[in-house]
Amino acid sequence: MIEIIPSLLVGTETEFKTQTAAVKGAVSMIQIDLADGNFVPNTTWAFTHPQAAQRVLDIDFELHLMVADPLTTLEQWEDNPRLRRVLIHVESALDLNQTIQSTIQNLKSKIDIGLVLNPETPITVLDPYINSIQAIMFMGVHPGFQGQEFIPGTLDRIRMLKVKAPQQFVEIDGGVNESTLSDLISAGADGVCPGSAIFGKGNPAENVRSMRALIAQLTA
Repeated sequence: MIEIIPSLLVGTETEFKTQTAAVKGAVSMIQIDLADGNFVPNTTWAFTHPQAAQRVLDIDFELHLMVADPLTTLEQWEDNPRLRRVLIHVESALDLNQTIQSTIQNLKSKIDIGLVLNPETPITVLDPYINSIQAIMFMGVHPGFQGQEFIPGTLDRIRMLKVKAPQQFVEIDGGVNESTLSDLISAGADGVCPGSAIFGKGNPAENVRSMRALIAQLTA
C-alpha cells in the first residue's frame, strides 16, 4: 500500500511538538521540512533549532532539505538513529554528484538518499544519478508553504519517471489530499507527504486513518 508520510512544515516549537505527537501512533515515519529562508522564503523551527527538535523526536523520520547548503545542514542530523531518509533538492547543489557522494560518505548508518525536483525542473537531470539513489520526490507545488493548489503537470512527471525507473521509490509532496489521491495512485506514486490535509483541521491521527482507508479503497 502507498505509504503516508505526514509533512511537518512549522515555525514554532509548540507546533512541532504538537504535530509530531498527534501522528506518532498513526504512521511509521514523518517528514521534517527544514527551510532556511534562503532556498525558500520562509524558515522552519526545526532548521533553526536542530538539537532541540531532535530531543523531542521519538519517531522515525526523513529530512526534506529545503536549504541552500544541504551538506552543512545535514551535519546537525546525520548521527540521529531515527533518521531513515535524506531528501536533497537538485536545485540546491552546484555540484550535485559531489553532494550525493559526500552525503553517502558522511552517513554512518544505512540511510536512504533521495533527490527532490521542483515543478519546473526537468526530470532528465536525474539521469546520471538514478542508480545511485533510493528515492525521488516530486514537488506538487512550489516549495516553502503548505496549502497550495496541486500542479496537475506533476502527474505526467511521475509517469515519465516510472517509465525510466519503474522500481524507484517515488514520493509526492505538496497538494496531497483526498481529491488528488486517485490521480497520484494512478500515476505511480509510492509515498505521499500530506501536510495541511493532515494537520489543517480536525484530528491528525484520524485524518491519517481516513486517508489510509481511501487509499485501500482506491487500490482494491
